[in-house]
Amino acid sequence: MAYIGTKPTIGNFQICDAISVVNGQAAYTMQVGSVNVIPQSANHMIVSLNGTIQKPNSSFTVSGSTITFASNLATGDVIDFIQILGDVLDLGVPSDATVTAAKLGANSVTAAKLNNDIISGTTELASEPADTDEFLVSDAGTLKRIDYSLIKSSFNPDGAQVFNESGADVDFRIESDDSTHGFFLEGDSGNIYVGTNSGSIGNSYPGVKMFGTDDSTNKSGMNIVTAGANNPLSLNRSAGDGTLIGFRSAGTEEGTISISGTTTSYNGFTGTHWSRFEDNSKPTILKGTVLETLDVMCDWYNLKISDGDLIPHVLLDGQSIGDKITYNHNGTDVETTIVKEDDIKHMMCKVSDTTEAKNVYGVFNSWEQGDEGYNDFLVASVGSYVVRIKSGQTIAKGNLLQSNGDGTAKVQSDDNIKSSSFAKVLSTTKIETYEDGSFIVPCSLMC
Repeated sequence: MAYIGTKPTIGNFQICDAISVVNGQAAYTMQVGSVNVIPQSANHMIVSLNGTIQKPNSSFTVSGSTITFASNLATGDVIDFIQILGDVLDLGVPSDATVTAAKLGANSVTAAKLNNDIISGTTELASEPADTDEFLVSDAGTLKRIDYSLIKSSFNPDGAQVFNESGADVDFRIESDDSTHGFFLEGDSGNIYVGTNSGSIGNSYPGVKMFGTDDSTNKSGMNIVTAGANNPLSLNRSAGDGTLIGFRSAGTEEGTISISGTTTSYNGFTGTHWSRFEDNSKPTILKGTVLETLDVMCDWYNLKISDGDLIPHVLLDGQSIGDKITYNHNGTDVETTIVKEDDIKHMMCKVSDTTEAKNVYGVFNSWEQGDEGYNDFLVASVGSYVVRIKSGQTIAKGNLLQSNGDGTAKVQSDDNIKSSSFAKVLSTTKIETYEDGSFIVPCSLMC
């Protein structure tokens, strides 16, 4: 390109994208590569209009990325080019991979250009590093883990960052002064603790995520959040109604909690309660079988270790609350105390054997899958679920159901809700028919 006068030898030269003239318009946006550009001033530009170089601040002015000509342009006018010079002493941004070591003068990079928090590999650590020294580099120039071998033997890790600490299970931690709260990562167990000491959990329940608590009653992979008297968890959809929580099993969504306006919905809802047979047996029970309550409460017991850990325990003959028992916990014999769980609402039950029973608890849902020694099961009592109907019974949508006295349900003779009415038929679709001819259909439970 030709220049008027002496050609600048250096500068951040840019040619703006072609601009189409609009009849009767004076202002136009300048872009380079479809991105708005802002010249330092009109004096840092060369503008050609209709083959004539324009005078800055007279023929045109600049505000931000907008160039405004002194008068409106008309059809047939041509903006030949707009060149932005930039600072003629500005080299601009060097291209990638163009600055080499040879371009740097000897000893040109000094400590003044380095972060003060860096301790070089040649620095002898004769004393404990200052609080601001947060990064250590070995003599080989590579990052090394921080442990007692790099610093004096009297170094106290409390309040410091520890990576793969010698002689401890915690691979990374940031602690408070008293070592009771902080952030902990345990590499061998996969546990994470935030706002709490790792405590006694250790490898008992790997994969635990605990926030603000040292609760040791958890199981593998659980997330426990504790917030004292505050709300421990808030979920907020910032854009519109919809699902707040999705519940999945083997990757398939089985239910949700969602909001619509001011209404919260529990979708796919079946309300269940724990129960147990009086002899703690585990017979084959068909899904939807009608159950009656007993005047016997379900009790659960635990062995409490001194550090607060609770271990499920089935009370044996001759044992009672408060007894001391030696228990092998993770390979070590420890003294435990028998304690009773604070549950006052779950009672035992039986397969309904009373026609039109008034004490129907609900229908059989499923056995507990745990191995705590109790043969507990879930009783579906409210919401939608299936009910086992006696063989040969004719049903219709809206029929009220009562116990038939053999674990099945029968159609109530009238439409008046009674103390013995425990469900309403929602659909006559037979989900499954059993060998004895009884069958299950979708119902609304109201036990």
